[in-house]
Amino acid sequence: MNKLRILIKFEWLNFRADKGLLILTALALLAGLYGIYYGTTEIERQRENIAALEVLTEQNVEEMKMKYPGDADAGDLGYYHSTFAVNHPDSWAGLSMGQRDLNPYYLKLRLLNLQSQLYDTENINPLKVLSGNFDLAFVLVYLFPLLIIGLCFNILSVEKEQGTLPLLLSQPIGPALIVGAKLVFRIILVLGMALFLSVLAMWWGRVVPDVRVVLWFGVVVLNCLFWFGVAFLVAALQKNSAFNAVTLLGVWLLLTIVIPALLNVYVSVKQPVPQALALTIQQREVVHGGWDKPKGETMEKFFALYPQWRDTAEIEGGFAWRWYYAFQHLGDVAVADLAKSYEEGLYARQQLVNSLNVLSVPVNVQGVLNAMAGSDLPAHLDFLKSASRYHDSLREFYYPFLYRQVPFTHADYAGEPRHSFTGSPDFTTIYSGLAKLLVSVLLVFTAALLLFKIRTVTVK
Repeated sequence: MNKLRILIKFEWLNFRADKGLLILTALALLAGLYGIYYGTTEIERQRENIAALEVLTEQNVEEMKMKYPGDADAGDLGYYHSTFAVNHPDSWAGLSMGQRDLNPYYLKLRLLNLQSQLYDTENINPLKVLSGNFDLAFVLVYLFPLLIIGLCFNILSVEKEQGTLPLLLSQPIGPALIVGAKLVFRIILVLGMALFLSVLAMWWGRVVPDVRVVLWFGVVVLNCLFWFGVAFLVAALQKNSAFNAVTLLGVWLLLTIVIPALLNVYVSVKQPVPQALALTIQQREVVHGGWDKPKGETMEKFFALYPQWRDTAEIEGGFAWRWYYAFQHLGDVAVADLAKSYEEGLYARQQLVNSLNVLSVPVNVQGVLNAMAGSDLPAHLDFLKSASRYHDSLREFYYPFLYRQVPFTHADYAGEPRHSFTGSPDFTTIYSGLAKLLVSVLLVFTAALLLFKIRTVTVK
């Protein structure tokens, strides 16, 4: 143990004297700090926007009161009055934004057909998708491995290339102790930085502490250990520093870029999903076609779904709000199977990704961190389902005014339902991902130890 401490001390002295490693470490630290700043700032901006939606809703109500100072027709309000379905960020979202800055976190809803309102904002900036979210999770998953590679690519080869290895081995220490001391020092350094940044991010982002604190630390530690295991495995080949650096960068590119890209192509082919654009186009065709259909035919289809309104007065004249909202809703009904297929297809894709992410540790870790923050795809789909239920509650609120032809008064605004949703952590995905990550760490360290033992160091 005393020899190990002495070797670690000399590693610290060598590290402190190496300006290149100091700059690399400082850059990684700065990247982590910026990731914390960007993530927490983006989530705080979303919270401010969500708070402003309440003001906008109240302003819209006041505008409606001014526009209709007396009793109003609920059909007019359903068309002109808008409200919002809101996806509040979890307190952990600033650490791992996931899809929160790609998918809409609020939806502006009216009493019109639902599906087109759900997916009107689906299109996103492709440059944003390409660059990803620069939050703490991005730094830990994609940039910290590069720091580990920079620190570890020559842990053994540099001693051979500088001719100091024979001198070290002339002392009562073996090559295993030398490599072990170098790895221990670097593990302490990197884990110290990673855990420091994590604690800082939790404090800065005002994270509500729960069991996820332990799970986050566990994921961070295992992720770093995996990359140290990869570096140890490459070092055990006992090649020169240039070979080690190229090999480690190749592994990083393979696991972070190549395999995820191939998985994306495979998942797209294996589990095709109907386009939301096609869904909205089909719905709009049905809705627009409703203008040309006889009112009796439209209302008969609507009353088959809602028999409680069958005894309402017969529609006369050229236009009636009851008829208008009836064929608006029938547009949603016409694409219900396609909408369900779209939703189920996205869930199936997510399950397929979860079953294949064992092939790429970065994909697995990113998925675990997103699931921990309630910012992954399933959380967004849960929000869309919640928005759909909210739209149903709006229809249930307005239909009695429409079909009983009851005047809508100023006092009735207070009864209009409001929406609020917050994504919750997916512990099934978290524990499954942690288990896969632990297996990956054990496998890579076992392979490295066996290879290191087989290929004993040869001193020339």
